[in-house]
Amino acid sequence: YMKAMPMPDGLADDIEAGKVTPRDDPKTRKTYLCENFQFDATDAMKIWTFGPESTGANLLVDVTKGVQ
Repeated sequence: YMKAMPMPDGLADDIEAGKVTPRDDPKTRKTYLCENFQFDATDAMKIWTFGPESTGANLLVDVTKGVQ
């Protein structure tokens, strides 16, 4: 199943401003998200897509832990 959660305050603005993009290096993006938005480091590395149309200020993140 899927669960929707609000993003941290300011993250949508940073995505729209181009500070966080799907083309960023995943490790660089992880560092930025962890330092500025207290994102979990593992979750930050598991961002599947931005949306809508791969550029918007919505994220689909795989936050599963230990699923087999």
